[in-house]
Amino acid sequence: MFTPESGSCWLTEPEQEEAIEVGLGAELFRWDNNRGLKLKSGGMTDIYFNMREMRNTPTAIDFFADVYANALRRLRVDRLIEVPEAVSPLAGVISVKTGLPIVTVREEAKEGRVVSGKLIGTLRYGDRVAIVDDVITDGASKVAAILAARAAGAKVAALVVTVDRQQGWKKKLAAAGLGDVPVWPAMTLHDVRKYLIAKGLMQRCDPKIEARNPIIFALDGKNWEEVLPLADQFRTKGVILKVNDLLWGMGFERLLPDLSVYGPVMADVKGHDIPNTIANIVARMKHCPPWALTVHATGGEAMLKAAVQTAAGTGTKILAVTVLTSIDQTTSEEVYTRLPLDEVMVLAEIANRAGVDGFVCSPQEVSHLATRYPGKLFVTPGVRSEGKDKGDQKRVDTPKGAMNSGATHLVIGRQIMGAENPLVEYDRVMKDELGIGN
Repeated sequence: MFTPESGSCWLTEPEQEEAIEVGLGAELFRWDNNRGLKLKSGGMTDIYFNMREMRNTPTAIDFFADVYANALRRLRVDRLIEVPEAVSPLAGVISVKTGLPIVTVREEAKEGRVVSGKLIGTLRYGDRVAIVDDVITDGASKVAAILAARAAGAKVAALVVTVDRQQGWKKKLAAAGLGDVPVWPAMTLHDVRKYLIAKGLMQRCDPKIEARNPIIFALDGKNWEEVLPLADQFRTKGVILKVNDLLWGMGFERLLPDLSVYGPVMADVKGHDIPNTIANIVARMKHCPPWALTVHATGGEAMLKAAVQTAAGTGTKILAVTVLTSIDQTTSEEVYTRLPLDEVMVLAEIANRAGVDGFVCSPQEVSHLATRYPGKLFVTPGVRSEGKDKGDQKRVDTPKGAMNSGATHLVIGRQIMGAENPLVEYDRVMKDELGIGN
């Protein structure tokens, strides 16, 4: 018997695109690039999907009923539960197409009617049921239907929705003791957003805003489900999104096109290998060239040239990593037999001969590099506001201090991600410390 896999969708990418086109034709989607659309939960979004509107387009009802019917057949359920009112135009048509009886579960009972309870229809002990709705956000509106099914002794095979908004339903259902109920969407909100941006119906960000934003947002140690809501919130801010471990976790071919929906991507692979291997790594990214890719300058001139030559014509900038910001004077002398600044200058000269586009160095060395190599990019990790925890960084400075020393870009991660409200902390750094409006 089919069981939905975690993270799977019941439409392939070409099928999703067809469904989005049908939805656009029936005016089921609304969008606002500035996230000005209000949700029932009170939050704001850039894309709103409303199946209620298909009442005006019978062909859309027929199309989506077929799509749902195919999903329900794969689940091999005994009946379907509708969560009104979004899928009300569909439920009867799906029933006819599949031969499945319908049960309606209201969130609240309606008093003063012949049928005043929350449940309309019949649930039987041992039934295998699917709960059908248009979207899932935090999952709160689905709890009543799940509890009604379980109270009757029925087994919920899945929550079947068109769009998974990916906004907290896992935590909400788990907190209600319902974390074992799978959610099976036709597509995610990310899939819709990716399509609308690719078609030019939405804009990733104003290019002028992207061009003047020096912040590189470090998304280290996060999985895709954690990265997505952060990237979504920051999409119109023009930040560069730095990923390292997630590239290996998801794969270059998958992550780069998905993450590029939300901003320029810095592929922080920190490559360090023989020239041929580095060339192969860079070539892997040509299908969706990132804004920049990092390689260790200690790999030598030939390795750096391999990266530069392979990236030529793609727009990807090759950044040479000099001495890591986690290395203090003692470690630097142990590893390189030089002080950090001395080693940075040696490595930068090698990287410059290889033709790299810029350097990654600590704020303490950036002024020296900016003076010697004008016109290059100078990316500085180890940036913390005054009084913020330095973590494992040793050679650090404030955002304003690093910029004043010649940095073109600032890598900031934990200070923003760990804030109670990341957007508020980001705005504070940009406006109060850097004097940049957005």
